[in-house]
Parts: sequence; C-alpha cells; structure tokens
Amino acid sequence: MPPGHFWLTANRADGGPLRGEVMENLKRFFVVIAVISVLNGLGLLLTPRVVLTTYGIESTAGAILGFRLLGLTLIEFGLINWFVRASHDWIALRGLLLGGTVGYALGLVVSIWATVSHVMNPGGWVLVGTYAVLLLFYVWSLYVGTKKFGSK
Repeated sequence: MPPGHFWLTANRADGGPLRGEVMENLKRFFVVIAVISVLNGLGLLLTPRVVLTTYGIESTAGAILGFRLLGLTLIEFGLINWFVRASHDWIALRGLLLGGTVGYALGLVVSIWATVSHVMNPGGWVLVGTYAVLLLFYVWSLYVGTKKFGSK
C-alpha cells in the first residue's frame, strides 16, 4: 500500500463498519457542532443588528446582508454535521473534520485580526475563544479518528 493511502480505508480490516467509543464521541461532537452552528446561524439570520451591535460593528445594509448570509452558511454547516452524525464512513467523517478544521482555523485568524485591528470591540475575543476551542476539538477528533481508523 502506498504511503498516505491508509486513510482511504473507510471500514475495518474485516469489512465491517467503524464503531466503538471513538465513533460515539465523534457523533456527540457532530451534534454539539450542529446545535452551536444552527443556533448562531438563526441569530445571525433573524437578528443581525443585535449581533453587529454586540461586536461594535456599524449596522449598515451591507453588514446586515453579510451577517444574514453568514447565518445561512452556519445553518447549512450545522445541518450537514447533524445529518452526518450517524455515519460510520471514515472517509466522509474525515472530509467533514478536515473542512471544519480549515474553516475554524481561518475563522480564528480573521477574528483575531478583526479584534486586534478594532474592527470588532473587545467582545470579539469571545469569538476568538470560540473559534480556538472548536478548532482544538476538530484537530483532536481528526487525530484520534485517524489513529483509530486510519491504519486499518
């Protein structure tokens, strides 16, 4: 088998679906991400002015539209996490974890920049902390999942 090919195997060596404690933890993680994403998405979609004010951002028509579009994206991402939670296909789960890792890493960088450059008020540090914690969980889930299922 070529180097790096091990992660392409979605099932156990005996052909059965992936199961066990790691899968149950991933399922819980996807549920938590789904709930956080959908709730934040609904807040951004329905009350963008409140969220903008919380972060000290002027409520212009463009900012309101941008926050509503972000809300729709969060709802979409939350629903994807919700519906994939029951999957035992490591390739699919790994793809979602990789995408989430990249997204949260970029979100962390952008939120740090926006807070440090005073685009957002000091309340932006809450957003920075949220991105950092969720990014750590994504990286950890990738590490544990790859260690458990990647070599099978």
